[in-house]
Amino acid sequence: MVFFVARHRDRRDKHQVTIASCQIVPSLMFEIPLPFVVALLLAILLVRLTLRGPAGPVGRSLRIFVAASLALVIMVGLRWQFDLLVFRFLRPLFAAMLPPIAWMCFAALGSEERSQTRWRWMHVIPVLAIFIASLTWRQWHIQVDFLIAVQFAGYGIALIVLASRGEDRFAQARLGDVGSVRSIVAVVGGALIFSGLVDGLIALDFSITQGTNVATIVGTAQLVVLVVLALLMVRLERHSPQTTKLNDSVTEAALSQQKDDPQGNNDIAEDDAILAAIDEVMHAQHLYRDPDLTLDRLARRVVIPARQISGAINRRFGRNVSQVVNEYRVAEAQMLLQTTDKPVTEIMFDCGFQTKSNFNREFGRVTGMGPRAYRDADPYPDERQSDQPFGPIRKLFSENAESREQG
Repeated sequence: MVFFVARHRDRRDKHQVTIASCQIVPSLMFEIPLPFVVALLLAILLVRLTLRGPAGPVGRSLRIFVAASLALVIMVGLRWQFDLLVFRFLRPLFAAMLPPIAWMCFAALGSEERSQTRWRWMHVIPVLAIFIASLTWRQWHIQVDFLIAVQFAGYGIALIVLASRGEDRFAQARLGDVGSVRSIVAVVGGALIFSGLVDGLIALDFSITQGTNVATIVGTAQLVVLVVLALLMVRLERHSPQTTKLNDSVTEAALSQQKDDPQGNNDIAEDDAILAAIDEVMHAQHLYRDPDLTLDRLARRVVIPARQISGAINRRFGRNVSQVVNEYRVAEAQMLLQTTDKPVTEIMFDCGFQTKSNFNREFGRVTGMGPRAYRDADPYPDERQSDQPFGPIRKLFSENAESREQG
């Protein structure tokens, strides 16, 4: 990250410190340390997230992550601007805290039973180890830079693995945006790995050329990594629910039952029972119309753990939860296209879609044609729609019943 140049605290003189500065107006010899420039950008992003960002745990995680990055950048700037002993000790601590914070921010997007794990305190261990190594550097000469680089690489790999997991790991993201959020997590993990590699490259350059190429390495790496992370945070802001507060009347007993999540036998009957519960809330409460619907909210409504919902839908449909929910939306869109004269855009919003591109893509996946072509191609709408079961789950049950009768 922006602290690459701040890692090698006792191997530079006053002249070398200037490699962390960015000459903004050469003719006036006016120099602003690059960490403070990046800090200004992060501060603007933090203000934007606070005033216009999403609410609930998703928004809170975003603000914590950006605030931690901002604190680290400011600490790096203070370290090289004043070179006080207190900043020498605090800089490695601030650096070591960022990877665990990044992990906990994205892990918090999972379902409630996954997010509230009792092992979260273990993330403090590497932070304390790095801080102790920094305090005792003159006595033991522990390679603090190497420890931080390994920590960044390890958390980066963990984030990439997290991004490859199922939808229940991102149950508090909008169902239609889970794919985008997973890609963001993967890129953030890659950025952390890149940060660790840059640290190693800087250490290698100091050991071989006494830091001759550090200015080029630092100037490129600082800007690339932090700008990418800032852009990713803005994108995640757009792909998160505007609120995760629930109006559901869920009792404490029901929530405790949800957290138990016993490892039962996941046979077809149990999967169908889960699907029936989902279908009930979809029909009775029209939950699919909520554009900010998340897997976590769906799990709370049916009082079934998100992991079981995701597993049952994947096994019975071979598709993910987002696609099945979109099929409910498409089913209502089909009905409205056949029975009303509403504009297509109005129907799109009424059914829970937010963007025309997503609506057209999902409608085409389900029906094989666009919404306007579907409306034009149906001369007898009432007769064709009246016999069809509404929604993918009831269609699945109907097909299974016909198969048993024919067998």
